[in-house]
Amino acid sequence: MQKKTAFLNAAAFAVVGLLSQGAFAADGTINFEGEIVDATCSVSPKSQNMTVPLGKVRSSVLAAAGSSSTPSKFTIELLDCDPSKAKVTFSGPPDADDATLLRLAGGLVGTTQATNVAVEIGDSSGTKIPLGTESGEYTILQGANSLQFQAKYVSVKGGATAGIANATAQFTVAYN
Repeated sequence: MQKKTAFLNAAAFAVVGLLSQGAFAADGTINFEGEIVDATCSVSPKSQNMTVPLGKVRSSVLAAAGSSSTPSKFTIELLDCDPSKAKVTFSGPPDADDATLLRLAGGLVGTTQATNVAVEIGDSSGTKIPLGTESGEYTILQGANSLQFQAKYVSVKGGATAGIANATAQFTVAYN
């Protein structure tokens, strides 16, 4: 009889345990993402995923080989810096005619993409920074720092045609 009572008690606890699982059911998931790095600075969140408007440029401005548009300035903001030196490297898909330039990305379905145009990235003075090559050295001061750059459309062969002219690049900051 004691075995039967012990078995019934164990079975009752198991049923209660199974029924109470609904009280602990998950209603969603939260993913926490980040990285702990050994770096001199952190990149400001507003610089981690930015858009640089290059504007609407007439195709006639890019008609001749080697022609370019007016540069658009942009800034990479660094936070919580210790004094040092830094260089920035830009990467992305290279242009077929000049691998130092950034290739235009495909446009949306139903849109026309510009042709014979690429994007050139330069430092604050306009000196070209070829893709995959470190920029000149920037002096990093204690606290927040703003690294100035510019970008422009370039037509290597000339004969630019009208259409969407978007491109995407990644950047890496290396500290000395």
